[in-house]
Amino acid sequence: MSRCSRALTALSFAALSFVASSLLPARAEAQGLAVGVSRKAVVEEAEEAEAPGRGTLRGLFGIPVAERLLVSGSVEGRLRGVRRLGAIGTPEAIDALTNAFEQSSILTRDGRTRLEGIRILAAHADREAVRPLLVRELTEGGPEARAASHGGLVRGAAALALAKSRDKKATSALVGAVLQGGPGGEAASAALVVHPPSSIAPLLEGRRRIEPALAALLGDLGDVRAIPRLRLALEDVDLAYRAAAALALARLGDTSAQAAARTWVKTDDVKQKRAGAEVLARLGVEGASEAIAALLAAGPTRLDGVRLALAAPSPALVKPLVAALDALDGDDREQAIAAIGRAGGSEAATALLAQLGKPEHATAAAFALARMPGKGARAALERALGSTSAKKGAPRRLITRAALVRWLVLGDEPNGLADALVAMANEKDPADRAVGAFGQVATGRTSVRAALDAACPEKRPCDVAIVAAVARASLARAAIGKDDAPAELARVFGANAKAMGKGDAPSAIEVAAGVALLADPSGAGLPTAVLARWAEGESPLAPLAARALPSRDDEAIRGRIKRLLAGTDPVIRAHTALGLALDPEPDAISLLANAYRFEEDPTVRRAVVRALSMRREPLRAATLELARDLDPDDQVRALARAALSGRTLVPALAVSAGPVAWVSLVANAPGALPSIQGRAARLVRSDGVAVPIVADPDGVVLVPGLPDGPAALTLAPEAIPGDAGSP
Repeated sequence: MSRCSRALTALSFAALSFVASSLLPARAEAQGLAVGVSRKAVVEEAEEAEAPGRGTLRGLFGIPVAERLLVSGSVEGRLRGVRRLGAIGTPEAIDALTNAFEQSSILTRDGRTRLEGIRILAAHADREAVRPLLVRELTEGGPEARAASHGGLVRGAAALALAKSRDKKATSALVGAVLQGGPGGEAASAALVVHPPSSIAPLLEGRRRIEPALAALLGDLGDVRAIPRLRLALEDVDLAYRAAAALALARLGDTSAQAAARTWVKTDDVKQKRAGAEVLARLGVEGASEAIAALLAAGPTRLDGVRLALAAPSPALVKPLVAALDALDGDDREQAIAAIGRAGGSEAATALLAQLGKPEHATAAAFALARMPGKGARAALERALGSTSAKKGAPRRLITRAALVRWLVLGDEPNGLADALVAMANEKDPADRAVGAFGQVATGRTSVRAALDAACPEKRPCDVAIVAAVARASLARAAIGKDDAPAELARVFGANAKAMGKGDAPSAIEVAAGVALLADPSGAGLPTAVLARWAEGESPLAPLAARALPSRDDEAIRGRIKRLLAGTDPVIRAHTALGLALDPEPDAISLLANAYRFEEDPTVRRAVVRALSMRREPLRAATLELARDLDPDDQVRALARAALSGRTLVPALAVSAGPVAWVSLVANAPGALPSIQGRAARLVRSDGVAVPIVADPDGVVLVPGLPDGPAALTLAPEAIPGDAGSP
């Protein structure tokens, strides 16, 4: 090529570079992506590190530019440097990234940069230079380092990368972390369960004893090849070692420890009695109930007895559990009553029926009877419904609610329920009428529409207590296929349209009708301004409003969506992420990808993955693969696998025959009674969806149609004006 041609080529390249640099930022900004810094910023960062020849492509776009970014004064600059080396991906680039993390305290102090680097290096865990860095991230650091920003995500990613490599040295390092304990040990153990070694030999190599933590890991792995070594550990001189080995063997289905466990439960040593009972309970063999009963009878082991009675229910445990009730407090007592119900049988039903007469035990006993299978429990509820004490007031509401829960969970309706509902629907007490309305709608005796017609007579205010009860009951109808039932509550929003523009917080009637937003995630019919105001508030409607807002995404509303996605409440962040699944803008996918990248709360990451499963942009794959491979939360990984297989993970409106939440609010002083009457709250289901609720006027609330798993209740910051059950 002639000198003239070379000059022309250089000029053309320079012109092309100028056009690209002029156009790219605007395009990237429209997509919500990070863009390069200005020319001035690049020059300033270049001065922080010695640069190679400026006239070469390597100097302009290669590893040296990334290395200059790694020592940038800004977090975003350092992140770009890390990502650039990861994108280059050559052995030289990976070595440069590894060296930077080994030598630069600036990088290691920043949680986001460390996380990004570890995720990139995870694909190279089998490299000799990379493995020690991953091990260091897993095991080193004191309490401050372990509690640092994004520390859990970094540890989890490092552990999963090491386990997935199945390298012998990596496995050895993971076992060392397990034995060391703490957060690193937990992450290592979880990773080895996800990616178990092909042979257990590296786990046991060179070990004369099997430490308790290692024995627990062997039990978690479920590999029967560990049984011979665990049997040998039963002869260890240390009881803790023997007990851990015995429990691991029991989990593997091996009965070798049964004889030792029977000996332990007969001793006076508390630790031996506890370990022996747990082994027998795990094996489900004769003598387990007697061992648990012995734990229930002694103060130091009573709580262990309650725990094992729940895990290994037996009619033989009813009497010991009843005897222990008076020695237990609060939640422990409720767990013991639940264990009585789980034990089953006529003796358990009789015992629970007797507890209904004790105010401190009544609610837990009623709930246990409601969920206990068998004719005995139903007969006990029928006796309670027909008793003189259940003819009016709080006792009647208690038994009626228990009968309703039994119908909702087991489909087993006690005789007398229908008459009780009719009678309560016509009472003057608003709490009675609320229970009657809930029951008639939940059992299908009255439609949601008819119940709302009665609760909202023409030209008169709606009865908040009845609307709230009908709203919750509509979830029971939705659970059996009547999906339009919660949507009927939208008419309450329409009737209250004039008041919507007044005040920042929704009223009690609006919170009560909020289940309509469960049926219609886009909030059709509600003004965007109202949704935005609710989403940015603290009411129980805020999460569902935040989920609806992205469906209105445009230039004016995008900033508010971003603020909600970066807010301090993880429930709001999660619902905003769910709402982005319905965002009409294609670049919403980048908001989800960025939201996942550094999110520390697993419930929010689950919501992001669910939302990504409903998007169809190709960009979703990279985030889903990242979640599948390196997220420390097992639910996130499972959801990501399902999403990548093509499943759409839309949270269900309600679940048929699912659990029913029974919550009783108790005033801590007589003067505080008004604050629990018709109190608003949000119930966050196990799948992360928030249900806005308003309690009955007596402070009790039933919420049907929930998915399996733990739920969390959060009361509104204060009672909302108009919460009282009276119209």
